[in-house]
Amino acid sequence: MHRCFILLSLAALCLLSNTHAAQSKLSQPIIRYDSIHRDIEGHYGMVVSQNALSTHVGHDILAKGGNAVDAAVAVGFALAVTLPRAGNLGGSGFMLVHLAEKNETIALDYRSIAPPSRPESKNRNESGDIRWEQLTFGANASGVPGTVAGLHYAWKKYGSLKWSELVEPAIALAEQGITVWPDLSFALAQAKDVLGSYPSSSKTYLKPDKSVWQPGELLKQPDLAWSLKQIQEQGADAFYRGALARKIVAAYASHDNHFSLEDLASYEVKERATVETMYRGHRVVSMPPSSAGGITLLQMLNMLEQFNVRELGAGTAKHLHLLSEVMKRAAANRRTHVGDPDFVDVKITPYISKLVAKDMAKSISLTNATDVKAVAPVDFEQYESRDTTHYSIVDKQGNAVSNTYTIGYSFGSGFVADGTGILFDNQLRNFYVSNGAAGLNAYHPGKRMISTMTPTMVFKPDGRLHLVTGTPGGSRIINAVLQVIVNMIDFDMSVSDATNQPRIHQGWNSATLHYEPGISEDTLQILRTMGHKIRLQKSMASTQSIHLADDRYYGSADPRRPNALAKGVLKLN
Repeated sequence: MHRCFILLSLAALCLLSNTHAAQSKLSQPIIRYDSIHRDIEGHYGMVVSQNALSTHVGHDILAKGGNAVDAAVAVGFALAVTLPRAGNLGGSGFMLVHLAEKNETIALDYRSIAPPSRPESKNRNESGDIRWEQLTFGANASGVPGTVAGLHYAWKKYGSLKWSELVEPAIALAEQGITVWPDLSFALAQAKDVLGSYPSSSKTYLKPDKSVWQPGELLKQPDLAWSLKQIQEQGADAFYRGALARKIVAAYASHDNHFSLEDLASYEVKERATVETMYRGHRVVSMPPSSAGGITLLQMLNMLEQFNVRELGAGTAKHLHLLSEVMKRAAANRRTHVGDPDFVDVKITPYISKLVAKDMAKSISLTNATDVKAVAPVDFEQYESRDTTHYSIVDKQGNAVSNTYTIGYSFGSGFVADGTGILFDNQLRNFYVSNGAAGLNAYHPGKRMISTMTPTMVFKPDGRLHLVTGTPGGSRIINAVLQVIVNMIDFDMSVSDATNQPRIHQGWNSATLHYEPGISEDTLQILRTMGHKIRLQKSMASTQSIHLADDRYYGSADPRRPNALAKGVLKLN
């Protein structure tokens, strides 16, 4: 009897122990995740943009069966309403489109052009000096915009829904009004003096007494709604040939700028071959010239591949030092060897050559910073035989869009063409800020000015799409994209961890290594001893990224910009 009781007790303890073990496996008292930053998950698609309202617009297009290009068009128009300091109809940009069924990626160049009827002399005063103020603010700062043409071209070739459906959400936002968020109110306050200089701009973006719209108030844009309706009904022809085009030309003529109907009608979107390189088994695909971003990014990756980056450790002084060294070398080439390929010879093949990168990397010391004055552009002959916004989208079929577009400065030129509600860019000045007035980027009527915009996609060694990314940020764009890619490939970070990692920026024309808050003082001191002149800077760039893994979509909207949002499609309508 006693023996039987002992056996039963042991059996009960064993059962209790097994039950506790099972419970501990099935239900931990604290749920733990792999990352300290949360990815947003989607099952049937993902939209990541710098503005929550516009992300919702793209999400709804995907949920009702539209493809990635449909959603990209809708988001592009919506951002012109919800993010006026960067989203636009009066600017330009670059788009990568990945077609999953064909396993093909296309580059669309819809960059602004210098008005064909505008001679270079218009940009100079009587003494021959550049009119910097004129090329920065007002009606004489704008190129012929490409955004409307670019979005319509992408839809016509690759879209699936009706054009009118894609423009309608933006019209509703402009007509019904958007609630002013704190960041929009802040941006309007910063641009108040410029916007207030032009009656049409003041009417569009300031109150009747020229005060700034406050958070929580409703901002309606009826003139912009009219313009969007013209585009909805007539497509790109409305902007370049129709009644809207005539309003634009009349507004410019009243400000002594010969922006002609012929200038608008001459605009063409360019479909170009992408540029790419292999980085540690991953195929990295980016934008070709007239953007300087893609080939500069690839050149930096090719240099980094000469080093064991993982061994250096993420965020260590040695890691950040190496990034700085490749950044300054690549920047020297970007400012010297890039222009509009329709006008000048851009030596793309040697620029992204592994051999060139290997030779460039030989001059890098892992212990001492190179003086920027000692960094010269590469002679490629020997090898021959700030405001912008970005959004990334992937649909249920695996088609993807990486799109970056801009109006230049925050709120562009500050000039709204009267009666249209459309802000125009200030991109003509870009002909003079890189490689001088006599370089490959020199002004010429009809020519595209170069850019740092870098929409990018990364493919796994097995060929599947791995990452869709890009960012605004002016000269910081290329380096920010580089760091997201390196964080994910070399250090196996999640897309959100890769996004949140503190960033650095090093250029060629300045010895200063800029860094974001979050890097330890010990690391900074080591960088100083290596010869770096470091300076704390406010946040850099705003990457909007999608990581594809395990038949899921993981989005990360950069927290550096308020109101950015990643939204995954969890069910279809």
